[in-house]
Amino acid sequence: MNIGIDIDGVLTDMENYIGTVGKKYTFENNLGFDDTMNTNTIYGFLSKEDSHRFWDAHWEKYATTIKMRKNASNVIEKIKNDGNKIIIITARTYDSQIIKDGIKRQKNMEELIIKWLNENNIKYDKIIFSNLNKLQNCLDNKIDIMIEDSISNIEKLKDYMKIICFDAKYNQSYANNQIFRAYNWDDVYNIISKI
Repeated sequence: MNIGIDIDGVLTDMENYIGTVGKKYTFENNLGFDDTMNTNTIYGFLSKEDSHRFWDAHWEKYATTIKMRKNASNVIEKIKNDGNKIIIITARTYDSQIIKDGIKRQKNMEELIIKWLNENNIKYDKIIFSNLNKLQNCLDNKIDIMIEDSISNIEKLKDYMKIICFDAKYNQSYANNQIFRAYNWDDVYNIISKI
């Protein structure tokens, strides 16, 4: 099978990063403070301009220091050793929150992502720097299972492939009998083994 894997929120715990660094940033910059802030609400809570400022100040640190989720590398290696193809699909480089200087900055982020994947021993067959149209990327690469955390992406993908939703506060209200929910990477392996 072809297994698609998102990065932010799936390989990383972006929710925790936003919950700590984002809250601190809003407090220190007198932008208000919301104790329930998470990955979803930081974008809605901050103005577009403030959100750009936040990521301008933090994107490189996030990209280079964010920790890999526990056991992700081992599970991905097992999935690959079971004969599956691993395709990383990330829209991070095209996110307007991160890109300020166009292609130069996009290339920078792509290099940081590849370096981070290598440093974290993530084995993959292909990486796609998505243009925010993950559906087309998944269809073009014949993805059988996509591991994703974004409700909007899941909604676009669910009718075309199996979906493993990586659990986070911002997607817990989403329930659909077409998706599987994983709470950690061992869950991901068990789900894929049964499909």
